[in-house]
Amino acid sequence: MLKHGRKFERLRTAEPGVFIRKIPQYKNEPAYLAVEINPIGESGNPMNKFGIIIRSQNELDAIRAILSQKKVDEALQAIEKLSQGQVASDR
Repeated sequence: MLKHGRKFERLRTAEPGVFIRKIPQYKNEPAYLAVEINPIGESGNPMNKFGIIIRSQNELDAIRAILSQKKVDEALQAIEKLSQGQVASDR
């Protein structure tokens, strides 16, 4: 896939929501493969055009540490509450 895959090609794995993604060469950085985390929707397809791209174990560990913080939940809840209020006020 690294050699013959298309730019940003996504390859499914046996684990739903986990993909292998080819990231093309950019300036002096060579093309590489990365893990993409992108939840699967009801249609069976990824929910987003791009998910979370992870290049190394260090990145994965850092993402896990960030997501385990309670402040992330609180920030998302506040955003959802504001978004729901915005939808209601638009009616």
